[in-house]
Amino acid sequence: MKRQIIVGDVHGCYQELMELLAQVNFNANTDELIFLGDLINKGPSSVKVLEFVKEGGHKSILGNHELGFLKALDYAEYMTGGFLKLTEELKGELSEYKKWLQQLPLYIEDDLFIAIHGGLEPGVALNKQRAKVATRIRTWDGIGNDLNNAANPAWYELYKEDKLVVFGHWAAKGLILRENAIGLDTGCVWGGELSCLILPEKKVQSVKAKRIYQIPAV
Repeated sequence: MKRQIIVGDVHGCYQELMELLAQVNFNANTDELIFLGDLINKGPSSVKVLEFVKEGGHKSILGNHELGFLKALDYAEYMTGGFLKLTEELKGELSEYKKWLQQLPLYIEDDLFIAIHGGLEPGVALNKQRAKVATRIRTWDGIGNDLNNAANPAWYELYKEDKLVVFGHWAAKGLILRENAIGLDTGCVWGGELSCLILPEKKVQSVKAKRIYQIPAV
């Protein structure tokens, strides 16, 4: 049976990604590689990460940073420093990468799992998930306005289905291991680790960040 390797938030940490894939003996001919979004921004080598995923024909879903970058390309007022740097680095390839990012799915569903960046909006069918919620949700307020409030339950506490959901986006929580939900954002760009989940054996593998690329917001 082929392996499926699901990688948490890379955020431009290309060196760590290469080290992680070497550590798990990734074979492009026999393994399927899936990214949980947030390929870009904050870290040092967003373009290299994009090139690796796109040119390698690997799968990725949308993260909130991809959505933010696409919004910035359409509306100049959202063009922050990180997105401006990425725009300048992509140069003549910007249009091509914009089209590629636009076609990335919000989620990937497989027999064994659902991969989604932030998580699932409780009580909403998978095909009805809202991008602004699914890419950002951490906690649930009942309506989707406040998605990161410690006073509210984590979305996965409200998820009662058996199918495994693999997600990222919550670096402050680190590795989350539950029977039906695994969170893989282990804060590489903050100086933590880059992590992946190997299926079907359900094994997590991680590598240490080379350095702190961005200080976490307080």
